[in-house]
Amino acid sequence: MSLKILLDDQIDKLFDDNPELKSIKKNVFEIAVASFANLKYLYGLEIDDLIDGIMGQSGDEGIDHCYVFCNGMLVKDENHPINKESSIKVKFFQAKKETGFSTTGFKNLKEGIEEIFNLELPLDKLRVIGANQDIIEMAELIRTIFRKSSRERASFSCEVYYATISTELNISAKILHLQDELKNNSLHIPFEFEYWGAQRLLDLTEKHEEAIEIKFSSQPLEIKERGIELSGYTGLVAGNDLINSLLDEENNFKSHLTEGNVRYFLGEDKKINNSIIETAKSQRGAENFWAMNNGLTIIGDSIEPLGNNEYSILNPQIVNGCQTVHCLHYAFNEIKRLPETLKVFVKIVKTNKLDIQTDIISATNSQNQVKSISLKANDNIQRNIEKFLKDVGIYYERRENFYKRQGFTGNKVIGLLKMAQIVHTVINKESIIAMNDTSTLFETQTKYDSIFNDSADFDIYKYTTILYQKIWTMKNSDLRVNTYTDSIRSLISKGGLIFLHIVSSLMMSRVVVKDEEVQKLTSNLIINTPTRNNPFSKRKVQLFEELDNETFFRCYLSRSKNNIL
Repeated sequence: MSLKILLDDQIDKLFDDNPELKSIKKNVFEIAVASFANLKYLYGLEIDDLIDGIMGQSGDEGIDHCYVFCNGMLVKDENHPINKESSIKVKFFQAKKETGFSTTGFKNLKEGIEEIFNLELPLDKLRVIGANQDIIEMAELIRTIFRKSSRERASFSCEVYYATISTELNISAKILHLQDELKNNSLHIPFEFEYWGAQRLLDLTEKHEEAIEIKFSSQPLEIKERGIELSGYTGLVAGNDLINSLLDEENNFKSHLTEGNVRYFLGEDKKINNSIIETAKSQRGAENFWAMNNGLTIIGDSIEPLGNNEYSILNPQIVNGCQTVHCLHYAFNEIKRLPETLKVFVKIVKTNKLDIQTDIISATNSQNQVKSISLKANDNIQRNIEKFLKDVGIYYERRENFYKRQGFTGNKVIGLLKMAQIVHTVINKESIIAMNDTSTLFETQTKYDSIFNDSADFDIYKYTTILYQKIWTMKNSDLRVNTYTDSIRSLISKGGLIFLHIVSSLMMSRVVVKDEEVQKLTSNLIINTPTRNNPFSKRKVQLFEELDNETFFRCYLSRSKNNIL
């Protein structure tokens, strides 16, 4: 059977599984490529961020998708914090449902990238030559981030992906020549290139269980007791062997194994980071590294002995030692090989019970000074929300990419940060803060408890998620059937949380509770208010009914759009 037919089947399945994608006025193949690439290449973006990175069907200057990341976190605005230890990656995609790799298409992509990095070319000139609003806004963001990283001496690089439905990777000499021209840019920006055909795209749709192999320097201590589920091994692992086991086939570090903590690694104490790195690079420090450092804890669904003190760990997670392993990788990259005497204390633990895994993650990180958002994922309230929502077909990724790795896609998958944004918008009526300053939602216990609370009516999490999903689908449908100026289209496209703020207030205010006067519920809702006095709990039956009433809902959305525009 043709690879192209198999690929078409996967694209059809993507849209059948996620019918909300059909409402988007963007190229079907471009949506599919972004979705297939999301987990491996785009850090498992939320669906709205993934779609926002598609630059539109015309005026994209040859750039079909574009995303900017800093230490694995999507950069959305020019105020994103950057320092000399930041790592910025700009990812450009061209996705064409064509049977070959077009020289003309690649040339357009190259010229579009060159226009972005031509800092002397005014953005207004880009508009004059036909660039759409999405590409102009992206060009402005990239230029700002590039200049900021240059000032801070941060790492800045670009990756270019060209995807087609070709069954063979025949890249012409002209394309390779254009590629080399882009590599030899006057700004000395490093570029890497990948070319994907039908087989590569099919590979990206497959669900793969991941395994790593850890080789101990000598016979490890086995930890196993009768009647106790947990078991594992502990011992010393050579630093070079450890790092090599955590590299993929392209020698990229498997940062996803650190449960997303890589995003917070560079924000930790620089003195500690520098100390670990310098110790790892020096011969004397390397000899005593195992005694000076707490080492790593790795958990997995299963552990299989391979012989010669080597063990295969299925679906591994590094739950303690994130800072250590990233510092070792940094040193490894600098000197190309760590001292042979460097050993790391490693503990590998076997358990496929999710509750036990999250208990281990919490316990092994409890002494860390950095209170990262990722640790909140293990709170009881987060586990309870996940269980509650899963029963209604919503997959809450309190653990980063947990459901995406199982093949779930679309807006039925929602991450912890997005949930915080949605609930904060509806409950605390602060859509702008939710949109632009998400980290503040986790800074204090009071703020966190106002969003996530075990005393809350859990239907609020179901309601706010479904409401956001419905708004997302309907505004995309509106953009598909109506014509707007570039600026208005951009405002509607990126204004999901603002729409949510207005629509939720309108709905709550409209629903009348028996024996109560009509109230305009535009102020904050106290999420842990007892049910008998809780404005949401008293209205939720009618609110869910109105969610299913297409006529009412379109009216709410129209009114909110009029308020915004």
